Amino acid sequence: MTITDTTKATSLNEIDIHSTDLYRDNGYPWAAWDLLRAEAPVHWYERPDIEPFWAITRHEDIHWVSSNDKLFINGGPRLRLASIEDDKGMWERRERRLTELGWDLDEPMDMVFLDRPRHTRFRLLTARRFTPRAMREHEEHLAQYATRFTGEFVEVLERDGEADLVLDYAVKLPLATICDLMGLDVEDWSKVHKYTEMGFNDEEHMRWAEPGETYDELRFRMGKQFSAYIGSIIEDCQAEPRDDLTGAVIQGEVDGCPLNIQQLTGYITLLLGAGNETTRNATTSGVTALLQNPDQIDRLLADESLIEPSVEEILRWTSPVVQFARTATADVERHGQIIREGDTVGVFYPSANRDDAVFDDPYRFDVGRNPNHHMAFGHGVHFCLGANLARWELRAMLKAILPLLPRLELVDEPERHGHLHLGAVKHQRVRLVA
Repeated sequence: MTITDTTKATSLNEIDIHSTDLYRDNGYPWAAWDLLRAEAPVHWYERPDIEPFWAITRHEDIHWVSSNDKLFINGGPRLRLASIEDDKGMWERRERRLTELGWDLDEPMDMVFLDRPRHTRFRLLTARRFTPRAMREHEEHLAQYATRFTGEFVEVLERDGEADLVLDYAVKLPLATICDLMGLDVEDWSKVHKYTEMGFNDEEHMRWAEPGETYDELRFRMGKQFSAYIGSIIEDCQAEPRDDLTGAVIQGEVDGCPLNIQQLTGYITLLLGAGNETTRNATTSGVTALLQNPDQIDRLLADESLIEPSVEEILRWTSPVVQFARTATADVERHGQIIREGDTVGVFYPSANRDDAVFDDPYRFDVGRNPNHHMAFGHGVHFCLGANLARWELRAMLKAILPLLPRLELVDEPERHGHLHLGAVKHQRVRLVA
């Protein structure tokens, strides 16, 4: 993502914080978020092509919304802000697929759509697999993977002179790790990557289309194939129980009952998608930030104790998740605005992570920043389940690639996916320098 927004928001009526083509072409709308934090931290955002919502942009207000999970719930009509067209298409595809399978249209898509206490019960099925203690047990394996993938990256660079930081490097460790944790075969890695990549609306995906197939038909077919693939994983694990992340879900119980096939599919889909997309984008944009700030590379090379704080700064700086939506369950006043029962509020995490009320000189990339109370993983009941996994992966990758960074430089601007939920980089070319 581009960290310096080239657009200039001059008034609240002119700001655009929802158009995916702007996210694709310009990166995050930093100037608009700056204006909102300064003048309208709770702002009723109403535009023709998206259902209206309250835009929440200050760190303290996003913390407040996230802390009050009874007042602002996930289980309302909107969980992620999207255009009217994209929203309609997503729900239509879901209804068609569930109808074909004979599944319950009223069953939430996955546990992120749930609220306490049910959300917590689903979350606890796998929570112990993501604790710091659990991550320390994987530390050596992550380091081995990171060293291997960095070596492969160097081979591409030395052979071709250039490489794609995304496809040749950043995608590999998170994908391999979540597949390992879930007990999936190495041969399945590329398949999982393809299925999860379909979450982005991108014409490049047409390389996977069958003759005469439209993009909408491709998305629907790939969605069905992904569900069938997960179904085969479930069948295998039920036939032969195992002690891995998949087994924890399939053999687990909520309220004394095992999860049904629809719930299992939703849970495993969530783990596979969330387990590789966000860390991949933090890695890409984190390496990009370091290459744009070579003095910070020098600091890291001189003091390896900065690895952990540098990962936190990468998370703050890149903020891979753009927003989530919540639904108000009662009228409430904030900053002179009345949020009504049933209203949607959108919390914008990157904006919180540039709030100068919390961060000194927030537009400075500082690998030693302390304190660093960023909200890249959210806050409260819905704090990212895989936060520790992401941290350990980023530390491993940064340690492995750090000696290479003085020999790398960026080639052109990043190519981004136009997406309102994830700040996803599609391609970022880099090359070796003498």
